[in-house]
Amino acid sequence: MSDVTFQHPEYAKNALLWQKIDDVCEGEDTVKSKKEKYLPRPNAHDNTLENKQAYNSFLMRAVFYEVTGTTLTSLIGAAFATDPNFKFPAQLEHLERNANGAGLSAYQLAQTGIRHLLKHYRCGLYVDYPDVIPARNLAEFKTQKAYPMVHLLNAVDVINWDSVIVDNQKKLCLVVIREVISARGDDGFSKKDTEQYRVLRLESYGDYESIYSVQIYSKNSKGAWEAGIKKYPTDYNGNFWTYIPFTFVGAVDNSDEIHKPPLLSLTNLNLAHYRDSADFQESVFYMGQPQYYVSGVNWTWFDEAKKRGIYVGAKVLLPLPEKGEVGITQPDPNTLAREAMKDKWDQMKELGARLIEKGSAAKKTATESNSDDAVQHSVLSLCVVNMNEAMSIALRWAAKFVVADVDLLTKEEMLFEISQEFSKQGYLAELSRQLYEAALQGRSSFKSWWEYNQSGMFPKQKYEAEVINIEAERDGTINQ
Repeated sequence: MSDVTFQHPEYAKNALLWQKIDDVCEGEDTVKSKKEKYLPRPNAHDNTLENKQAYNSFLMRAVFYEVTGTTLTSLIGAAFATDPNFKFPAQLEHLERNANGAGLSAYQLAQTGIRHLLKHYRCGLYVDYPDVIPARNLAEFKTQKAYPMVHLLNAVDVINWDSVIVDNQKKLCLVVIREVISARGDDGFSKKDTEQYRVLRLESYGDYESIYSVQIYSKNSKGAWEAGIKKYPTDYNGNFWTYIPFTFVGAVDNSDEIHKPPLLSLTNLNLAHYRDSADFQESVFYMGQPQYYVSGVNWTWFDEAKKRGIYVGAKVLLPLPEKGEVGITQPDPNTLAREAMKDKWDQMKELGARLIEKGSAAKKTATESNSDDAVQHSVLSLCVVNMNEAMSIALRWAAKFVVADVDLLTKEEMLFEISQEFSKQGYLAELSRQLYEAALQGRSSFKSWWEYNQSGMFPKQKYEAEVINIEAERDGTINQ
C-alpha cells in the first residue's frame, strides 16, 4: 500500500536540525517554550513537585541572547540594501504585486527565499497555473483572471523527491509537497487547518513517455489518504510539460542534495551560551546576595529581638548583649559560568555575529574588518547567486503559460537579479565635492551628482548614457 506521507531519508535526517535553527531564530520566547529540549533540568531523575518548580525558576532566570536571529536579519538586510533588478513581459506584471496568489510580491518571495537558504541551505520554487485553458492573447488573459503563480516552499514542506535520467539529463520525477488548507468554521469566526499533499510526477501518459502531472491527496471520511483527480497541465500552446516546473534552491548549488545549514554552528553556540547563562543566573540568585549574621547571642535574645523586629541599615540601632557582634558575609564571585559565556560570545562573533556588539568593529584594522565581511558575504553571495538563477528559471516557467515562444524573450525583457554589492559605501562628502567640481568642468553630469547626494551610492549607468546627460546639460535640452 502506497504512503504519500513517506519522508525521504535525507529529509528525515535534516528536519530536526531545521526545526532547531527555526526555533533559535524565532528568539527567546520560542526557545524557552521548548523547556527541557534546549535547557536540561537539573536532577532530571527527581520528578517531585519541588524540583519541577525549581526548574521553572531556573528557566525563567536564564537569559537567551538572540544572536542567531539578529545575524540572519542583518544578512538579509545587506542583500536587499538595494532593490532587485526585475524585468518581465506585460503578461507577468502581476508578479510585481502578487506573485504567489497570497499577496506576496516577487521581491518578498526572494527575501523569504534568502532567509530559508541562510537557515536551511534549501528551499523550493514551484510554478503552477489555474485549471483553465491558457489564454491566447493579453485581453483574454486579463478577462480570464487566471495568472501563473510562483510559490516559494520551505524545505520542511517538501518531504519527498526522486530523479531519473532522461536523454542524458537528470530530471525530477517526483516531488511531494505538504500543504495546509485553512477553512472558516460554521460560526464564521473559528478556523480549522487541514493537511493535504500535492504530488508532482513525471510519468508516461498515452503516447507520451514522460509528461508532468499533478495530483492532490487528502483524507477521506475514514481518515485514510485518498488520491484526487490527476491533472496534466499544458503550456500556452497546448503542449504537455516534459519536466516538472519545480526547482530546489540551495547555497552550494540548486540540486536536490542537502548541505549543512550555514547558521547551524552559530545556533549550537547560541544554545550553549543560553545554558551557561542559566547556570550563571542561578549562581547569582543563590550566592549574589549578602548574608547577615550575629554572634555572641543566645536564643532568648534572638526570640526577643524577633518580637521587637530586627532592622538592619543606616540610622537603625540594633542592641546587642555584651560581647555580641553583628556582621555580613558574602561568597567569592563564581566566575566559571561567566567565563564560559564570554568564550562562547567571542566564538559567536567570529561565526558572524559581529553586529551584536557595536564597538567591536573599532577594535579591528580595516583589513580585518574587510576579511570578516568577506567570510559572511561568501555565504550570502552563494545564496543570492542561486536564488537569482532559480527566480529567473521560475519566471520563464511562468511565461511559458502565457507567452507563445518563451525562447524569444531575452534577459533585457525578463530578469530577476538581487544585487551582490552588499557593502554600501555610504555618503562621502569629499566624493560629492569631486562630483560637483567635475560637473562644473563638464566632465560629469549634475544628474549624477544629484543622484549621489540623494542615495549615497554612485549612479549605475553606462558611459554612453553619462555622455548624453553631459551634452544635454551643456546645450540645455535635458528637460525637453
